[in-house]
Amino acid sequence: MQTQTTQAQRAPLFRNRNRRFWVAVVAVVALVVFYLPSLVAFRYTAAPQNTGFLTHPWRSWSFVATALTVPGDSRLKTSGIALRRADAVFRGSAVDPHEVRLLFLRAGRPYTFTHRIGDRTLTTTIRPPYRFVWQVSGHIDGVGGPDTVVAMLDYRSGRWLYDVRHDLPTPAATEPASGSTDTPSPSSTP
Repeated sequence: MQTQTTQAQRAPLFRNRNRRFWVAVVAVVALVVFYLPSLVAFRYTAAPQNTGFLTHPWRSWSFVATALTVPGDSRLKTSGIALRRADAVFRGSAVDPHEVRLLFLRAGRPYTFTHRIGDRTLTTTIRPPYRFVWQVSGHIDGVGGPDTVVAMLDYRSGRWLYDVRHDLPTPAATEPASGSTDTPSPSSTP
C-alpha cells in the first residue's frame, strides 16, 4: 500500500506556486531574453562601443540581426583572418598589429574615431560600405606611446578603410638630411 501515491502527492512542483513566483519567473525570463543579445554584442565588439550595448540593449538586436544575415562570401569572417591580413600587409614596416576587434557601425553613416600617434591626437573619418568593420590596434616602432588604431578593414570585402602609415611623419621631415649642419654652407658666388 505504501507504493501507491495519491493524486495530490504526484502534483507537479510548479502547480502549487503562488502568483508572485510566476511574475518573478516571467520577469527574469524577459530580462534574459532582452539582455542576451547585449551580452553577445558586448563580447564581440571593440571597447569604444561595447558598453553602449549594455546601456542601450535595443541596439544589440540590430547587431544580432546583422550578424545572422552576414553574406557567406565575406572575406574577413573572423578576427584571426583579419589579423593575419593586417600582419601580411604591415610586414617589414614599423607597424606591428596586435589586436583585432569588431565595430558595429550605423548603416550608411561615416564613422569618426580619435587616436594618438606619439604625441599627436588625430581624428579620422571613414565611410564603411558595410556595418561590420575590423579595428586593428598595434604598436608603431619609433613612435612613443601606447598601442593605437593602425588600420580599419571592411568585414565583407576585406578592403582597407584606414592605414596608419598615411598619418606617420615622413623620415625626411623629422630628421635632418645626411651631411646637413646647423651652419649655412659657403656659397660659391661672392
